[in-house]
Amino acid sequence: LCQQTGASVVLSVCEGGSVVTLDQAETRGGLHIVSDVGSRLPLYCTSQGKVFLANMSRAGAEALLRAQPMTQFTPHTVTDPSALMREIETCRANGYAIENGEYKIGLRSISAPVYTVEGEVRYTVSVIGMFRSVHSDEFQVAVNCVQDTARMISTALGYQKQEEPI
Repeated sequence: LCQQTGASVVLSVCEGGSVVTLDQAETRGGLHIVSDVGSRLPLYCTSQGKVFLANMSRAGAEALLRAQPMTQFTPHTVTDPSALMREIETCRANGYAIENGEYKIGLRSISAPVYTVEGEVRYTVSVIGMFRSVHSDEFQVAVNCVQDTARMISTALGYQKQEEPI
């Protein structure tokens, strides 16, 4: 995934109201843009956190957001819970989340859910890079690659997508 997108890749878990970095692969460029393994990141302004929020009940997501301060990291950080919940609904509908300079200026990321055999979202896989725009072709390619990788990992964990009833 790192080679396909030219961006750094992160595997994360949600723990105690934070995103925790489990593993990472960095691009060969000299710029260190991902968190160290074990680092804790906020839920509300990272694509990983938005995936976790989108895959819990609305009441659960709102409770988690109320339980922590929503610090303004950049001018793009969404700190209004209502506005954030609208974005979470978009993430839920799209099946992935993006972060557009909300945690670190200039960085953009895409995260997709990784499902366990029980059908629960326990992990996210993400690419983080200095993409020109979330509307660029390179960003859309990265979205597709992240979603494909998340599906592949989910399948390897034994997840089988349930067919929608007709």
